[in-house]
Amino acid sequence: MLSKDGIDPSRKTIVQARPRFFLIAASPLLVALLATIVAIPIAGSRNVAFYVNDKPVTEEHVSAMIVDLPFDETSNHYNTRLDLGNPSDPKMQYLAAGLKTEAIQRLIVMHAQSDEALRLGIVVSPSAIDAAVEAYVKDHASPDDTTETERLKSPDMRLYIQLWATSKAYEESLTKEATVSSTEVREYFATWGWNYTDAAGHKLTFEQGNARLTKDALANKKFQLILENRAQLLKKETSLVSGDTRYKRFMRWWDTMFGIQVPDSLEPLQVGAGS
Repeated sequence: MLSKDGIDPSRKTIVQARPRFFLIAASPLLVALLATIVAIPIAGSRNVAFYVNDKPVTEEHVSAMIVDLPFDETSNHYNTRLDLGNPSDPKMQYLAAGLKTEAIQRLIVMHAQSDEALRLGIVVSPSAIDAAVEAYVKDHASPDDTTETERLKSPDMRLYIQLWATSKAYEESLTKEATVSSTEVREYFATWGWNYTDAAGHKLTFEQGNARLTKDALANKKFQLILENRAQLLKKETSLVSGDTRYKRFMRWWDTMFGIQVPDSLEPLQVGAGS
């Protein structure tokens, strides 16, 4: 029997049931899609240590900087050999913490220098970056260690090496016009003159050591200019640093939900501007 609207009631029931059935069938797909949309950025930030002006700095970059700073003459931890000490020694733990802090701050500065270099039109060519990568691999891996060589040539490590190359180009541009006056050389001699001696160990006079003094005074002035610029950039950039990531926030929520103690590695990274 037909209803008033001319539709078989049994058929009407089937037609009306279709949208409900479609929603029920589609729900798992929607849930999976939403889960994927949420999971991708969380997983993508798993290896991110922090952000500088929304640019990710990976854990691998921090680890690489910790390795490299002891060989950088401008580092506060130059010649520091943590690998030769006892990891359980409080002194070594203090040095390790200080080295990590400097590594984080140096990476922040390098990102700021990269932005400044771009603004000033300072560009490191792809061929120069290729050469820097090859030099870095030569210094950090033995020729027969193919696994380490491949890691050092990875896209992420190439970005790290590019940061170093750009930083060097920027700092060379910063100091290329630097000069020293005779007064500055005499002031340098007044402080460091005791360190200038001849082959027999006799202290040199200002006139005798003038050439070396002038060269070293200029190098010291350039070094101080670089340190001052780094300090300024760090202070300026610190406000643009985010020490938290989606992965860390998710894991802290997860651990809290299930009563698991949150490890220090999941806490937001605290970055100071230094002294």
